[in-house]
Amino acid sequence: MTKHDIEALAIKYLEEDNRHASNLKHYVLRFFLSEKEEFNPLNWGSHHNDFIRWLDSVTQLKNKEKTLSLGTKRNCLAALNSFYKWLKENKILVKNQRI
Repeated sequence: MTKHDIEALAIKYLEEDNRHASNLKHYVLRFFLSEKEEFNPLNWGSHHNDFIRWLDSVTQLKNKEKTLSLGTKRNCLAALNSFYKWLKENKILVKNQRI
């Protein structure tokens, strides 16, 4: 998959479920696509610990002097899990593939 492919899938996902739109766009995709340059969601699992550490250090969008609240970090993880689930339900990721 390419960065463009994942971004297109994310747009499609957000058309169906936009509850996690901000966190998916600004934190989840930013980390995996820009920070790690990893375009295959099957490989994202190997970066989960880095993602959690990154969430501890990244600043808020509106206030660059503050890091993310615990609630926002949890919402980012929920956004990631929801996106994984959508990828599986739409057979973009096969159920037996490990994430």
